[in-house]
Amino acid sequence: MISPMLKYQFLVFYQENDELLKQLKSAGVVHIKRVKRQEDEASLALKRKAGILKQSSALFERVVPEQELNDIPLLDDFQLDQLPALLQELEDMQKQLARLEEERFHYRYFGEYSPDKLREIQEHGMFWHLFSVGLGKINTQWSKDHALEHLFDTGRKSYFVILSSDPQAPRIKAQPEQFPARSLLELEREIGDMEYRRSRILQTLYVLRHSIRRNLQEEQKHTEDQLQDRIAETQMVTMGFGKVIYLQGWVPEDQSANVERILDEAGIYSEHTRPVPTDGPPILLRNRKTSRLFEPIARLFDMPNYLELDLTPFFAPFFLLFFGLCLGDGGYGLLMFLILLAVRRKIPDAYVSLWKLALLLEAGAIFMGIASGTFFGINLLEAPWPWLARFRKVMLTPDQLFQVSLGLGAVQIIFGLLLRAWNQKRQFGWQYSISPIGWILLLIGLGTAYATGFSPVLQVLCGLGAGLVIFFSDPKAGLAGRLGKGLWDLYGITGFFGDLLSYIRLFALGLAGSILGFVVNDISLSILHSNPILGPVFFVVMLLVGHTLNIFIASLGAFVHPMRLTFVEFYKNAGFSGGGEPYKPLTTLHESAPTPSN
Repeated sequence: MISPMLKYQFLVFYQENDELLKQLKSAGVVHIKRVKRQEDEASLALKRKAGILKQSSALFERVVPEQELNDIPLLDDFQLDQLPALLQELEDMQKQLARLEEERFHYRYFGEYSPDKLREIQEHGMFWHLFSVGLGKINTQWSKDHALEHLFDTGRKSYFVILSSDPQAPRIKAQPEQFPARSLLELEREIGDMEYRRSRILQTLYVLRHSIRRNLQEEQKHTEDQLQDRIAETQMVTMGFGKVIYLQGWVPEDQSANVERILDEAGIYSEHTRPVPTDGPPILLRNRKTSRLFEPIARLFDMPNYLELDLTPFFAPFFLLFFGLCLGDGGYGLLMFLILLAVRRKIPDAYVSLWKLALLLEAGAIFMGIASGTFFGINLLEAPWPWLARFRKVMLTPDQLFQVSLGLGAVQIIFGLLLRAWNQKRQFGWQYSISPIGWILLLIGLGTAYATGFSPVLQVLCGLGAGLVIFFSDPKAGLAGRLGKGLWDLYGITGFFGDLLSYIRLFALGLAGSILGFVVNDISLSILHSNPILGPVFFVVMLLVGHTLNIFIASLGAFVHPMRLTFVEFYKNAGFSGGGEPYKPLTTLHESAPTPSN
């Protein structure tokens, strides 16, 4: 659900604006209302600095060595402000070293080659022309027509040189090449110098890693603190000939008492009111423990606006079921579940909620995969194990999985329409909830009639639903407007059938993953019996590689496609409009704001 907000207005003497910001930051729950949308140059500069620090911190963690480099001296007079330049230098050197290594691989064929001697020969009127052709394809006629010398073969090409008094290369069907611009010794010296410089930088970063991390974190917090101060200052409005500062903000309703206590102690005048529809308060999602885990998925699309429902707790159970159906294998779910448990102590605190979400999804995948009759590519419905007989009653055949997928789609579409009716009644009044109810009646009537045939009761139900859609699609319009708008909306019934068919992907993805698992097992078993010595080895390799790739592909599809069904089919039918601004309160040095109690 969305936490209720109160709109606060603050008034202070112009010399006390710093004190106002200090108190608001100490409260830690005040979201400054954006009155002026254009950002000044100081704010943009702080944003750029914050971005550079964030990028430097991520790059530092990526390049810092895990252990000390032996006998490598540190850089002289290293300063923290040199860090961005050094990190960029490391990236540049990595690219240059890759290029130089490629050159060295090519140059080694030329041996003790000297560009200076080549130039001396050219000064005396003799020219060396370098060519390459496919391996072993040097034409014997070229040797008769020119002073040709075969130099070396690289594995793909044959290189040769033609000595001539003509500075222009002879016209033969071969690829002209360029002599190296320097010797192999010079190239290796450059590579050595660059690697030594790179080692010194890395050694310095390793030895000073703790202080660098601490300074980066402090600088990031300080910059973000300055940025939020600057953004708040730009939203201040001067009144009373510049003597009074006026500022607006938003506070969660259950935190208002604490804010008022802080403001009263500081002698800051404030008033608060409830928001009106045009205010657009920020969005603070406040869901219960399990539903809260799915909030990162909801944020991938958009935040709801303040007046509508938060759909997170409503799509969460469906997403869990859809993930398990799409993964389609109980063994894969069990394996990933155990891996997640094993790495628990290595998960940073900031990612614990995502870890819990992944754990919950994989737990659902275990049960849905077994219900689908697949475990590590083994078809449990056909496995010759007597003890499985009593469990097969709860397993689903492919035909039943197809029906379950469509059934879940129908349930989610009807549920979305119910939420739309509820949401529109809350926002606009009961008349606006009648059209979604009409759609529910019409779709249930048509679906039942498809399965059982049109009875008089179903005909009445469908007619009633169509009538409600036609006459209540636009309650504010006149009779003619309602009729025209309603008939146009009624034409959109084809969209519901398209939405329903989209849920077939739940069946198709699960079946595809199962079939790939079956194929991996069949190939592995054929390899096992092919050779008494190497067969078991390649049998294990095939199982590991095949199932690993299948798990990766199935997991990707099991996340992406349920998300697509949620954001396209479910959100559309639930009437989701979105566009809410995330709640970001002022805090001291980027400390986390208190979360309102459930």
